Amino acid sequence: MAQTDQDFALSAVYKKSQSAIDTKGSPGWDCKGKAMLITGANGGVGRAVVQSYARTGASHIGLGVRRDVSDLVGAVKAAAAHGGHPEPTVTVVLLDLDDRVSVTAAAEQLEREWGRLDIIISNAAFLPPFEPLLEGNETDYWYAWEINVRGTYWLAKAFLPLLLRCGGDKTFVAISSLGAHIVTPGASSYQTTKFAIVRFVEFLMQDYGDQGLLAYSMHPASMLTELAKNIPSNMHHLLNDTPDLVGDTFAFLGSQKRDWLAGRFIAVGWDMPELMAREKEIVEKDALKFRMVM
Repeated sequence: MAQTDQDFALSAVYKKSQSAIDTKGSPGWDCKGKAMLITGANGGVGRAVVQSYARTGASHIGLGVRRDVSDLVGAVKAAAAHGGHPEPTVTVVLLDLDDRVSVTAAAEQLEREWGRLDIIISNAAFLPPFEPLLEGNETDYWYAWEINVRGTYWLAKAFLPLLLRCGGDKTFVAISSLGAHIVTPGASSYQTTKFAIVRFVEFLMQDYGDQGLLAYSMHPASMLTELAKNIPSNMHHLLNDTPDLVGDTFAFLGSQKRDWLAGRFIAVGWDMPELMAREKEIVEKDALKFRMVM
C-alpha cells in the first residue's frame, strides 16, 4: 500500500508502465508544444523522462547536464520519430548544481535560445553511502545538502523568472524520494534533504502560486541507477522499476497543468488513473502533504 499520510492511500503500486499512460502505444494524451528542461538528463531517470516527452510530441527538450551528451540527443530525436512527431528542438544545457554561475548561465541560455519554458524538473542529486552519522564522511554528508537542497534553490532562483514570465504551464517539479517518509539507518543526510524538498515546494506555492506557478515534488523511481548504487546492496532487489514507468509517469503528469497537485508529493508507481479520479478527495483532505497528526 502506498501512502503519505494517515488518512489517504492509493491501492496500486506499479513497477512497469501502466497501459493508461504507456507512451509507446496510443495513450490518448500528449505533450505537444511543451518546452521542458530536466537536470541530470544523462542519468537513468533523466534519459527515461526526456524520451517519453519526445514520444508524446514535446517541441523543446532541454538536457541539463555537466558534460556534452550527443548520444542522448540522438535518442531523444529517435523517440520523437517513434511517436510520429516532428523532430523537437533538443538543447544541451551545461550546468552544475554546485556552481551558481553555471545555473544562472543555463537560464540565460534558454531565455536567449527558446524565449520560453513550460516545465522544469529538478532531478540531479547526490546520494552519499549509507553510514552512521559518526562514521560517515563529513564532506559527502554536507555535499548532499548542497546539491539536493541548495541546488534546487539555485535552480528555482535562476529559472522561475523565465518560467513565470514566458511559460504556459509554469510548472516546477522537484525530485524528492520515498526515503523522505522513512528513517533508514545511515541515511540521515540523503533522506532529510528529500524531506526538505517536499516542504520547499510548498513554500514555492506560498510565494508564487498567485502568479500561476504549479510546484510539486515526486519520488522519481525505485531503479538501480548510478546514483542508487550507493544504497546498501541488500536493498538493491527493491530497485526494479522500469525506465518506461518512470518516463511515462512524468510525461503524463506534464501533459496538462493540474493545479490541484500544488505542493503535493507524488510517486511514479502510483496508479495514475486512480490518482486523477480522486482529485476531489485529495483536495478536500489536503492530502499528499507532510503533516503532524495529534
